[in-house]
Amino acid sequence: MKSIILSAMALAAALGGARAAAAEREPRLQVSRLSGRFEIETPNRRESVAGQRLPFVRSGSIVRILSGTAEFQSDLDATVTAGKGDVFHFTAKRSEGGRPAVQVIAAIEAEPKALAIVVGGERFRLRRGGGLSISSSGSGEATVRSEMGEVLVASGGAAGASERAMPPGEALIVPVQEDETALRRPMSLAGVLVIRKNETTFEAQGEARAESPSRASAESARSAVAGWPDGSRMVAEAMIEKYGAPDSVGDAKLTWDGNGGWKRTAVHRLPEGGSDVLEQSIGYVVPRDRRADLTRLDLALKVDEAAGELISTSESEETNFLALNLADEVVKETRTPEGARAYYVQTLRLAGAGKSSPYMRELLFRP
Repeated sequence: MKSIILSAMALAAALGGARAAAAEREPRLQVSRLSGRFEIETPNRRESVAGQRLPFVRSGSIVRILSGTAEFQSDLDATVTAGKGDVFHFTAKRSEGGRPAVQVIAAIEAEPKALAIVVGGERFRLRRGGGLSISSSGSGEATVRSEMGEVLVASGGAAGASERAMPPGEALIVPVQEDETALRRPMSLAGVLVIRKNETTFEAQGEARAESPSRASAESARSAVAGWPDGSRMVAEAMIEKYGAPDSVGDAKLTWDGNGGWKRTAVHRLPEGGSDVLEQSIGYVVPRDRRADLTRLDLALKVDEAAGELISTSESEETNFLALNLADEVVKETRTPEGARAYYVQTLRLAGAGKSSPYMRELLFRP
């Protein structure tokens, strides 16, 4: 592990620092969402106050996800997502001698389960010992380079898409946004408990997420969907009524991050008659040997291995609750796929007759 850490630090030192706007400091990484516990260790650097730099993560830190999921946002337009058991090393170097600033993320210790990095529109996944550097390439662009070990990139940048290996030394030029507004407003840690473990290590636990200053208002979101087909519009309005303004509003999609018990909720604009308009995800690692049974369940479920997510798409939140509750029982082998499918059909039929089920009201397990 020490050799990997030293290699990452050497890379950061060799590659140099940031876009012109950040020339006077090293690029930052901050916690943008937490649902669970993580540990931060700064080897050879004492923490005089446990977590004194949170939500920002010190360069040179080792981050371990102890439970749940966490997300980290960079002002080089990179987002790092990690799940229970994932460990990564973060280093950063400011711009020097005309060279751009750089951040290096390296997967260490255990084989990552959900460690993924999204830069601009490209998605990368690290295997154990894999390291990725991110640096500014000029206005509106970043260079993402595979520096060590195994780095995978998803075709077209889509979660769940086929992946190819990036050998060390290969680099991609990626369009990025240079707006640092989100990092100018550090996330509130009011819901997070910080505990010192020793002089160089502390633990943070709780629920928190960053609020985007560009977050749409509920009124503007309703105006945006006013012209949508009735099916999509009605679902969008129901989600706005329940969860408030979405985090992003597009011509064909509304998105909420960390709403309720969901990791992400998206309402899609589909032609009239399209039923699978509501996509909702949870942090959930599906063992490889259980995925075939989920396929036999024959519901609109998708496993995103890179992000550590299980995703359900249907016409309503109630149906997504039902599908995911049954998926969990199939994974845990308390129901067979055929038995779960039969229960799904029966529960929907009874719901149509006005008989409610706890399977359709909430998640009956903890993601």
